[in-house]
Amino acid sequence: MKRMIRYVSIIIAAVLMCPVFSATAADERRVVHLGGMPFGLTMYTGGVIVVNVDEDDESPAFLAGLRENDVITAANGEAVTSNEQLQDIITSCNGADIELSVLRGKSPISLRITPTQDEDGVYTAGMWIRDSTAGLGTITYFDEYTHSFGALGHGICDRDTGMLMPLQSGQAVRAEITSITKAKKGVAGGLNGVMTDETIGEMTINNGYGVYGKYTIQPEGEEFACAYDSDIRTGKATVYTTVDDTGIHPYEVEIISLNLNDKSGQNMVIRVTDEALLAKTGGIIQGMSGSPIVQDDRLVGAVTHVFVNAPEKGYGINIGNMLGCYEQFGGIE
Repeated sequence: MKRMIRYVSIIIAAVLMCPVFSATAADERRVVHLGGMPFGLTMYTGGVIVVNVDEDDESPAFLAGLRENDVITAANGEAVTSNEQLQDIITSCNGADIELSVLRGKSPISLRITPTQDEDGVYTAGMWIRDSTAGLGTITYFDEYTHSFGALGHGICDRDTGMLMPLQSGQAVRAEITSITKAKKGVAGGLNGVMTDETIGEMTINNGYGVYGKYTIQPEGEEFACAYDSDIRTGKATVYTTVDDTGIHPYEVEIISLNLNDKSGQNMVIRVTDEALLAKTGGIIQGMSGSPIVQDDRLVGAVTHVFVNAPEKGYGINIGNMLGCYEQFGGIE
């Protein structure tokens, strides 16, 4: 069974202080298997995110003090894990108050909401909520040291609010590219594809530097040593990515500037110079996020964002941020 899906538009919404990655020994570089293959992701949040509040004087959510980006984690002491569950609690309340446990940023608060009946007699709360997202991206690496994979190079955020989505559970599966929406100045392009039933692994981390998880397949890509920041330079490089049904291919790019101390993960600016890739995609397009960048036979980072008004250019994150962030956030058992 395959499910059609387009790229998911994702924004960096968190700035993280992550250590430079460690090697397995003091004189050894970390060696990983190169990615470059597309994957589909399905992600479920820890609680439900409030993406919109009806701000009229009679809206129960507005009167209760709920705000956009609040995460509702429990209702009447019952952990909330899905939209349907919270909707059932609201519609069956018979007008009684509901005690909500809410995360506002990192601060837990308690709010009391009193649902009201609509014209059909159904109890409603006057808000829009979301508990999951799905999309398409690119695997950056498989790391046998931590038995993990890293992808995207930036976090998965709610498409309406821009909030980094809290991860409760998620799955990565193989994807197949079916078509391309070509980029042009002022219009972001994207990869279109189908999600297959072949699992890559379970997602365990979603942060500002990417998505990470434990892989359940045997890594296939060629092994590359990972660059230290001091190795990375401006000049020619290669991006490995998949833009059609012929698999992963290398394409020429140029690293035109570096900002390796930038904590947002915008550590390099790259420009696509490969005529074949420019002809196919117009430059960097959505869905290519996570495509590994290799320079001097070392993995230096991954593609993250496109410049919409100059799609031949985009940002990249350095590999040290990706590996170090995974380890800081509980990646090593």
